[in-house]
Amino acid sequence: MSPITFVLVHGAWHSSSCWRLVTPLLIAKGHTVYAPDLPGHGNNALPLNKVSLKIYVADLHTLISSITGKVVLVGHSMSGVVISEVANLLPEKIAHLVYVCAYLPCHNESVFDLISIIRSHEPMTAIELAMQLSDDKRSCTISSADIIPLFYNLTPATQANLALADFGSQATLPLATKVSLNPEIFSSLKRTYICCSKDKVIPLHHQRRMVTRQSCDTLLQMEADHSPFFSNPAQLAALLDALSS
Repeated sequence: MSPITFVLVHGAWHSSSCWRLVTPLLIAKGHTVYAPDLPGHGNNALPLNKVSLKIYVADLHTLISSITGKVVLVGHSMSGVVISEVANLLPEKIAHLVYVCAYLPCHNESVFDLISIIRSHEPMTAIELAMQLSDDKRSCTISSADIIPLFYNLTPATQANLALADFGSQATLPLATKVSLNPEIFSSLKRTYICCSKDKVIPLHHQRRMVTRQSCDTLLQMEADHSPFFSNPAQLAALLDALSS
């Protein structure tokens, strides 16, 4: 078992604090963990009307470039798009890409594109119905009454309430911007997708549809909601640790 350097990237409306239960489990196994706040999230202050996918990518690119050796780059939800573009720019630094119930794009697709594509003919998803745009459409929120039922439906109440208190606003431009991928480079990267069976944000069959469109080397599944770092941190850490074998 070889130690791994993990870079854990949070999704929309969240911050690095979402990894607080998983990080010590990985460190206890001898791994190194970086869990950055993307710009406009957590302690990485930036007005939401200044936040873009390009800024997310540049910030993560700088971090990974500063780390010695290769990393396992893990993205949750929205950040599946972010880690895809970063890995496309820095393939020599990426040992493995891991998508945790994340949006898995093809070239020239955005998060909003993927929501529509994988929904197909079905009614609008719960996350589409719950999303509330600001007047200038530069940011969006989720009604407080919808957050726990959507994001933390299997999460213990104590953790769900802590997560609710941390839940923030999200810049919309990163969700609407199309990712740029070189298919030859991207296809050369080792990829794992971790499905979450009780996900209310990206339903399980939607996760599987993405993998049929953009294949991964390994497809795993765990019993968890859209926030497995809270609802099943031990299993998530075990799946990530297994990459070292």
